[in-house]
Parts: sequence; structure tokens; C-alpha cells
Amino acid sequence: MIVWINGPFGVGKTTLTKELCRRDPKARAFDPERIGWVLKRTVGRLKSGDYQDLPVWRSATVTAAAWQTRGADPLIVPMTVVRAPVLAEVFDGLRSRGHEVRHLLLDVSAPVLIDRVEHDDDDDPQAWRLDQLGAYLTARRDLRAHADAVLDTDDLEADEVADDAAAIIAAWRS
Repeated sequence: MIVWINGPFGVGKTTLTKELCRRDPKARAFDPERIGWVLKRTVGRLKSGDYQDLPVWRSATVTAAAWQTRGADPLIVPMTVVRAPVLAEVFDGLRSRGHEVRHLLLDVSAPVLIDRVEHDDDDDPQAWRLDQLGAYLTARRDLRAHADAVLDTDDLEADEVADDAAAIIAAWRS
């Protein structure tokens, strides 16, 4: 099973992924952002938009994720994708290869996310993460409607998010 953990930048996708992998020795993390990083430096500079706009990123993500599933159960993919056509292309590509794909959305209200980002010790630029909030809020309703599960994180600590996510994944497995 592939569990795609989606949500706004700063919601805690990477933290959750690390914790789920720590708890479950069969779980493995895969970060498609690394593919984007390589493409931005080797294929050429993007004039506008981001690497998710590149068809080669989407196809490489499908290929690499499918390969990474070997020996992983689940493969956990922490990646913000707010455009439905991009998610559909990647998910359809993985499903066409026989993989079960589940979409877990970590949601958070704007005021709580802003507070978390402003008080985070992460090295990511705070201003950039806050600049991306508008795109998430625009897509939020559609993402919630098309997710297999939505985990509202406003009132949860990181360990509570991990407990809830682990329970959701366990239910998907059964």
C-alpha cells in the first residue's frame, strides 16, 4: 500500500512520516521532492511554476514510488500536491501498476498553521511556506472531498497525529 500524506507546507507531513516509519519496521518513506530537486538542476531551469508542472516529474514519481514499494508496507509519501489533475495523474499511474494508493490529508486552519510555521525551528524559509498557504486554502475543499481520510490537526500534538494516522492506516490494511 502507498499512503500519500498531503497537506499544506508546515502541517507536519515529514514529522509524521518519520514517526510512522519509526513505529513500523515495514514502513518506508519516499520523498518525490528529491526528484524535483534533481530535475530543476539537470533538465533546466523552470521559468515559472514548479517541478510538479513537468510531465517528467510526474512520470518519474510514479516509476520511483512503484519501485520503492518493494519490501515496504506501507510506502509513505509526504508531499504537498494541491492541483487535482497532478494528484490524479500520479495516483492513476500507480494504480495502473497494481498499487493500492491511499490519500491521507493532514488539514489545519490558517491561523494554527501560521502560528506553527512562525514558531518552527525548521530550516525551510518561513516566508515561502506562508506564501504557499493561499494555494492550499483555495484547493482545501476539493482535497478534503477526494481524500480517503482527513486528519484535522488543529488541536492535536504530533504524537496524537501519529496515533490517529497509524489507526487510519491499520484500518486500511484490514
